[in-house]
Formats: sequence, C-alpha cells, structure tokens
Amino acid sequence: MSKYFEMMTEISQETDAIIKHYTDHLNEEVKQLPMKRYGHPRLRDLQIRTGYEINGGKNWKELTPVCASFEILNCSTYVINWFLDEKHGYETSESKRNLVIAGFQLREIAQQILEDYGMTALIPLLSKINHQIYLGQRMDIQELKVSRIGEYPEYNEFLDAYQKRCRLLSGVFYGSCFLAGSIVAGEPDNLLYEMGAIYGSATQAANDFGDFALPVQRLSKLEKPYQDQFSDFINGKLTLAVYLMTQRSNDQECNRLEELRYKGIEENEYREILCLLVNKGVYADCLAYLKQEHKRCKKMLYTKEKTVHRDMIASILVRITSNKFLSQLRKNLELFQVDHGATLTTSV
Repeated sequence: MSKYFEMMTEISQETDAIIKHYTDHLNEEVKQLPMKRYGHPRLRDLQIRTGYEINGGKNWKELTPVCASFEILNCSTYVINWFLDEKHGYETSESKRNLVIAGFQLREIAQQILEDYGMTALIPLLSKINHQIYLGQRMDIQELKVSRIGEYPEYNEFLDAYQKRCRLLSGVFYGSCFLAGSIVAGEPDNLLYEMGAIYGSATQAANDFGDFALPVQRLSKLEKPYQDQFSDFINGKLTLAVYLMTQRSNDQECNRLEELRYKGIEENEYREILCLLVNKGVYADCLAYLKQEHKRCKKMLYTKEKTVHRDMIASILVRITSNKFLSQLRKNLELFQVDHGATLTTSV
C-alpha cells in the first residue's frame, strides 16, 4: 500500500504547480477549494496515471495537465453541489450567487488547461462528465426523494434508478479518469472505463451510506460537501440505506423517522437510527451490495494481464468497502453498543 500512496503523492505534487498557476489570479472564494486540496494526494490523479501506465504509457509527467484539468473540474462540481444541496455557510443571496459563479469559472479553467497544453482531444470527455453530473444532480433533487418512494414499490425498480443516479453523479467521472489516461497513452481502454464507472458508482453509494457516520472531526466549509452530517437523511434523499430502512419499517417506525428528520439528531436519536439500520438488516445489506460491486470491478480488471499496474488498480478498488466514512460507521456501532432487538422509540 505504501507504493500506492507514493505514486499518488508523486503525481499530485507535480500537478499542484499547474493548479497553482491557473488559480493564483482568482479571488479567494473561487480558489478556496482547489487550494484546500492543494498539497494533498488525490485519487483521481492516480486513476489517470494507472489508466495511462497499464496501457503502455511511459512518461507519466505528461499527464499533469490532464490531472490539473480534472481536479479543477472536480472542484467545480463540488461547489455547484454545495449550492444545490443548500449546505450551511452560504446563506445570503450574494454568497450563493458567488458560489455558482465560482463553479462556472472553475469549469472554464478546466477546459482552458487542456487547450493551452494541446490536449483538446480530451475536451469532449470533460464536457461529457459535466453534462452527466448535471443529469445526476437533477435526479438527486427531483426524482429520488423519500416523498416519491411510492413510485418504487419493487426493490429492483428502485435499484435501477439509484444505480443510474450514482453512475451519473460519480461513475462517469471516475471511469473517465481511467479512460483519459489510456487515451494519452494512445490506447483508449473502454473496459477500464466501464470498470471505473462501476467503481465510481459504488463509491458514491458508499459515501451515501457513510452519511450515517458521525464525523471524526468537524469538517470545514467545502471540504467534503457530500458528508454534511446526516444531510441525505434530513433532506429526504432516497439513498439505498434510506430506501431499505423506510420500506422495512412499520407505520410507527416510519412516523418516528419523519419526526427525526425535522427534530434534529442528538446522541439518543442517533442511537435509534443505528438500531434501525442494524435490526432491519439495512447495514448488512448495504455492505453486501458494496462487496458485490467490488467483485464486479475485480472480475473485469482481472481479464487483463497481471502486472504491477493491474495490482495498483486493484488497490484503488478496495476503497469501495473501506473508505473513512464506512470505517467510522463501524466504530459508531461499537461505540453506541447497538444490540440486535433494539427498536425505535416514539416521541413523548
């Protein structure tokens, strides 16, 4: 695993110089997120590199403009999601307008980098990522809501819609990272793209499930917009865990869940939710789903010849079932000593 972080750190450090050059002139609000992630190893950089090297690329430093472009695009989608999800910290009309403007500016810079480095062949890929994320955001806001759960009486119907949403929000971007690297290597790798799309979709599902984890520490504004504590649950988003929890609850339990959405969640309420996740089999089934998607990715990857590059990609795939939010959720279950058989309580 040390080689994993070594390679990721190596390419991210090389990429940082380009990011700094293209964001130095921006006002503080626009460059806030790119600079917060500056100096840290980034997974997308490693994906682009492994997609390149597994397909014969020999000089990974030529990828740094691609990594910089994709990182700036990633920051653009973050700030737009922050606005659409109505996260705290940007309550005034002016601050919200500035947030949207920042998202558009960053998107333009992402394309400008590719143009300046003569990599215009990748611009359609950039546009596809952007478009697919917008479609995913629309599904997230308008379609997959607890208030519309009646439209998905069968689990498979819901799962199809949920997987589509996850693919649009994250899968296409993750798959495109591998693909971009392979394109620069001169060997566009569609199998790696599809595997990456499944991986990204599963990672989105894992992050959704991690919405129920207590944060290890307070997250600063814009650091990780998707993990605003319990935001998916409170905002009535229909994620896999929320769907299963709601469908398997009786009327009394469903009413209590609705109360908790509006009441706010403190220690006792959090214990109630954890009990429901465990005792309705939601926790186990969500983990089983993630493990299943991990196996799908590995099966596709292992059709390729065994090399150090394939092994590196296999290390990336492990994140589906072992990201920091899932690890924290496991710790929360132990900390709160959730027992089988406990139930939700009704309010007085």
